[in-house]
Amino acid sequence: MNYETFQPQAPLQSLVKCYWSLEVPSESHPPKQRIVPDGCMELIFILGDDIKRYISETDYIIQPRAIVIGQITEAFIIQPTGYVNCFAVRFYPFGFANFITTPLKKLENKETPITQLFEEHAAKELEQKIINADNNRQRIRVVEAFLWEQLNKKATIDDIVKRTIDTLFFNQWKHRHSHYT
Repeated sequence: MNYETFQPQAPLQSLVKCYWSLEVPSESHPPKQRIVPDGCMELIFILGDDIKRYISETDYIIQPRAIVIGQITEAFIIQPTGYVNCFAVRFYPFGFANFITTPLKKLENKETPITQLFEEHAAKELEQKIINADNNRQRIRVVEAFLWEQLNKKATIDDIVKRTIDTLFFNQWKHRHSHYT
């Protein structure tokens, strides 16, 4: 097994906790693995064989190849089908919210294909660049360029500004009315 973590560049350090990669040789009967909640969301690229996520004791889905795992409140049970090779971005809690306009609640406890969260052409291009990269350093450069581009899109900036203003107004209203309770 080869598990590595990498730190993000300065502009993304407040949103991205780390990048990680995992490579595990194929096993004839790979065990099921329990993924426990940690409050973080992850953008994961499955570069090896398929990975099953169990939705019951016996039923499972095959995870899409390029996904966002929303915040989980209950453990996930996964099982590789062979060779494991993944590259991922682990975001701080609510860090991923800065890259999309979809409410985080809609992503909770499930995997969502990246084509549903980003412009389809850009998402597919990102996936291909990650697949075709020679190593994790190249993958990091590719994903950081993509995230930086998403962060600087007008729709994303407008959404961040709106959420910030809504939060400020809510907190101001809450503070003004807290002495009445």
